[in-house]
Amino acid sequence: MAKSQAANPEQHRLKEQAMQQLWKKRARSFRQETLPYFRYMGQSGFPLFLSLFVITGVLSYFKLIRDVPADFPTTLVGIAALVPVLCWSPFRTFLQAADVVFHMPQESAMRRYWGLSFKRSIIAMLALCAFLLLAYWPIYRQGTAPADMWLLVLAAAVLRFANTAAAWRERQLAWSGMRVLFRVARWGATALAWTGMLTRAPLYAGGFIILLILLFALLYKLPSRFVIPWERLVEEESATRRRYYVFFGLFIDVPTMPSRTAGRKYLSWIMNFIPYRRRFTYDYLYAASMLRMEMGGILLRLLVLFALIAYWMAEAVWLSGWGAACAYAVFMLIVGAQLGGLRHTHRYTVWRHVYPLPDAQRLESLIRLDRWTMLIIALLMWLPACIMLLRANCLLAAAAAPIAALVYVLAIRPLRLRRAFAADAEED
Repeated sequence: MAKSQAANPEQHRLKEQAMQQLWKKRARSFRQETLPYFRYMGQSGFPLFLSLFVITGVLSYFKLIRDVPADFPTTLVGIAALVPVLCWSPFRTFLQAADVVFHMPQESAMRRYWGLSFKRSIIAMLALCAFLLLAYWPIYRQGTAPADMWLLVLAAAVLRFANTAAAWRERQLAWSGMRVLFRVARWGATALAWTGMLTRAPLYAGGFIILLILLFALLYKLPSRFVIPWERLVEEESATRRRYYVFFGLFIDVPTMPSRTAGRKYLSWIMNFIPYRRRFTYDYLYAASMLRMEMGGILLRLLVLFALIAYWMAEAVWLSGWGAACAYAVFMLIVGAQLGGLRHTHRYTVWRHVYPLPDAQRLESLIRLDRWTMLIIALLMWLPACIMLLRANCLLAAAAAPIAALVYVLAIRPLRLRRAFAADAEED
């Protein structure tokens, strides 16, 4: 009996070590799996394009900190820059669907496994917070600056650790609605706490932060929750992997990942413009797939992001407006590469050969939807920048960009889609 009791702690320790090694093995395997795609991304010229924005941003930053305007919104910039980084709490577990069956019985031995995930998340987010805080400090100290640097660092570290713990509690919650409610409340409370730290006396701001942490610690104990939210963690890991491969898909063909659908009722009205006729069957199917799959969300985010960047570059009249025009051209290529993946939708579905659908019209439907989607995105993306360029009297740049976009959408893209479609047909 004594030997058995002595062996149990030893066996438990060995299981914990095995789980720790499993985490490291999976993390290493993921890095090896994605490394070739990073190489392809590097060969595509994207880092060079990205470095253009980095250099422009650095030059603008140093110009700003040399002479910060008196009416510069220092507090608002600090909130916009730091609050998302303080609240966002990614949690890579490298879990797989089969782990729910095979590793759930060993839940008690996975303390080190979860510990490595927490360590990875905390270190990465603390490093990002430190970088942004160092960049923000030269701007902040030229304002009222009621708090010293070390007090801001301490407050940011406390809020970062508190958000990591709170995000884990949210993952444990059994009800998705309650999870969303707590997340919104946490982001709002963090914004209030950080605003107080930037604008009020450190003593009062620190007391307010402590009160908020204690309040949320009590609130998180009220809803029912799981000890380990296995299904939630598997879903998050799967979504993270999908995002990686969606990004890599901009540069090279990648393995097909299971897609997630979303209703997006705020876009469903677009489907009403498609005629209810047999020859528009694939128009409807491709449009529904684009709007409801991850591609729709990605296109919306790209549209907003690229429109803002083009607007800012046009407002600065960089290179007499040609900087915004060139950036717009590159943005259109990126959106086109993302939308090009739509041709793989319904490619291997069996019902195409079962139901009497006009399969020969699939290519024309794809080209038609691609054309309208690109035209709408091109218009919405360039409109804010075009207004700024017209106000700055940069007429040639304001007109050249949409003309180039029209040539790309109406002449070049249909030819590329036909070639790609023919190549796919030969492979099939």
